[in-house]
Amino acid sequence: MVEDGYSYNHDKACVTIFTAPNYCYRCGNLAAFMNMNGTSNYQLTQFEPSPENEPELMKSFSDYFTF
Repeated sequence: MVEDGYSYNHDKACVTIFTAPNYCYRCGNLAAFMNMNGTSNYQLTQFEPSPENEPELMKSFSDYFTF
């Protein structure tokens, strides 16, 4: 897991990109992706997780097993 969504290593010869924001719904990390245009032109974009919504309860439906 990478806290900022990406991390450079080995004098920027390697980059780790983590694409799961708020990993396991508890880490609070950012995510990132890399847009490449050629071999040396790139742009890293960070993004936050979507807001968590309360789960919708199942709508009432007929109980087909009631006689």
